[in-house]
Amino acid sequence: MNELPDYQQAQLLLEKNEIFVTPSEAHGVISGLLACGLSIEAKEYLGLLSDVFNDGQAFSHDLKEFFAIIYKQVVESFNNEEFQFDLFLPSDDETLVDQANGLVSWVAGFMLGFGLKQKDYGKLSADVKEVISDFSEITRLDTMFDETEEDSQALHEVIEYVRVSALLCFAELGKEQNTQSTKKTLH
Repeated sequence: MNELPDYQQAQLLLEKNEIFVTPSEAHGVISGLLACGLSIEAKEYLGLLSDVFNDGQAFSHDLKEFFAIIYKQVVESFNNEEFQFDLFLPSDDETLVDQANGLVSWVAGFMLGFGLKQKDYGKLSADVKEVISDFSEITRLDTMFDETEEDSQALHEVIEYVRVSALLCFAELGKEQNTQSTKKTLH
């Protein structure tokens, strides 16, 4: 398994292992950890995920692999010059309600991951504080979308805002952390 399974397969994998979070939420937590400056080299994220999702119990081999793929993919996409970062959400074939619920799960996960490592909100820039405030609002989003082109467009605009905002957080906090850890290893 070197690439992310489709959303349904990912959901089945999590359920089979009795991890009762959505794939969106898992992706959001990992993205939040990385966006707030978790060192890219750190294996710490598996322990954090285990604490959050599995009462501190070790994950099965297939779950560790699944989380490692998400982690690697998020790291690569956050560092991608073309900003190819995508949220892991139910596919466009799913209903808008399912997609909206996936988005809310992703944002809630991001907030959780971000909050696990980012303790000093006072030092955050105004832009990042605004993102966190907006994300907090998005977690309360009414996900009862109608299957209309207008609602579809509105949802996709929110998804794009979230995607760009996550990149902004990483650009400001994550990259800074990675540059610092690179400098430390040069000595």
